[in-house]
Amino acid sequence: MRNEPILIYGFTGFLDSGKTTFIKDTLEDPDFMADGLSTLILMIEEGEEELSDDFLEEHNAAMEVFHSVTELTNQKIQELVDYYHPGQIIIEFNGMEPITEFVTRDLPECVAFAQVLTTIDATTFGLYVANMRSLVYEQCRFSDLVVFNRCDENSRKSFLRGNVKAINTQAQIVYEDIYGNVNQLMEDDLPFDLNAEVIDIKDEDYGLWYMDCAENPRKYDEKKIRIKGMYCEEIKHLQQTIVLGRQAMVCCEDDTSMIALTVTGIRKSEVKIGDWLTVEGTLRYLQDGDQETVVLYATGLWRAEAPLDPYVSFS
Repeated sequence: MRNEPILIYGFTGFLDSGKTTFIKDTLEDPDFMADGLSTLILMIEEGEEELSDDFLEEHNAAMEVFHSVTELTNQKIQELVDYYHPGQIIIEFNGMEPITEFVTRDLPECVAFAQVLTTIDATTFGLYVANMRSLVYEQCRFSDLVVFNRCDENSRKSFLRGNVKAINTQAQIVYEDIYGNVNQLMEDDLPFDLNAEVIDIKDEDYGLWYMDCAENPRKYDEKKIRIKGMYCEEIKHLQQTIVLGRQAMVCCEDDTSMIALTVTGIRKSEVKIGDWLTVEGTLRYLQDGDQETVVLYATGLWRAEAPLDPYVSFS
């Protein structure tokens, strides 16, 4: 009798984003199949790429097709496990359906989530962000890995990354070109000059800067910067330290998160929470255990007008 739960690997993404191709590549990965375990594939969306009977047989896999994720009740999952006795389960979700209820509910003890992986077509991502952000949120909210495929010379990786990180800061992001080769974010993708005497962060670039700094804090150590934000939180036990930030829209206007920076060297008597401020100073890298961050040591402070758009963008 098996003591360990059967691991579930969830694949999300919109139609034709490359989910089924990603599943096929995963099944062909010798590391994934190293133990020779059988795989049960639960297909909730059938795209142009199909899993043939020959392919399934070759990779010791079986497949069941469903019309909606709501059909995957706990009772149904238990029945499938009892019938197939799989070593692992792959679920291809429908990109137009919310998955929150399924991912967050208590599943039968015989199964457990291992990873949620999301595929995104870089060429159409901007359209989805502009018109169906709530669905983008559903696709990325629980992702451990996001793969942007079909990247080309026109793809702004900073835009792609910024929008995903606003939803899920923990997601690992990979960029692939049309041939499936992995390439990384280059400094040329950033809209500001890292080598300037003072890095001037414009309103529209705040989000891109913040995400890059959060991922690469060492890169900004001892860099001079000028940045605008709202005094959003007081740090009471530190006399000259405040939190400066801006709101990022995660799903909709009712669902936002503050992306903020600790600033020290501020006379609190001269400012109040809610003030918009432009601060100039030097960023310093700090590490506390596994936590890495930067703190802005202010040398100049000016009152500022609120931006026309109060929400951070990543475009």
